[in-house]
Amino acid sequence: MLQGLTRRRVVAGLAALFAVVTGNRRALASAPTKTVRLQKWRCTNQDCDPYIYDPSLGDINIIDEANPIPPGVAFEDLPDDWICHICGDPKSHFIALNEWVEVDVPA
Repeated sequence: MLQGLTRRRVVAGLAALFAVVTGNRRALASAPTKTVRLQKWRCTNQDCDPYIYDPSLGDINIIDEANPIPPGVAFEDLPDDWICHICGDPKSHFIALNEWVEVDVPA
């Protein structure tokens, strides 16, 4: 039933599983990535600092705090119900800036 299952394969599988569970990126360094250019966006609410969404940093997700927005998510790919965590304005109140950042994302 477990033919071909060697100690080396079991240990390698457990190490990969541990890396995924703990979020250890170095252990997963073999995962292919690509570099993309993503645009920064600014909240237009006058009461805001202003807040700038920088896709290279990601963001907190006040709608679902257990699932923050990870780095590498383009503004256009944010959830439809995402809001500015400073003033609460929706995505439609943001404008694109002429600032770009390069981010490594999974290929």
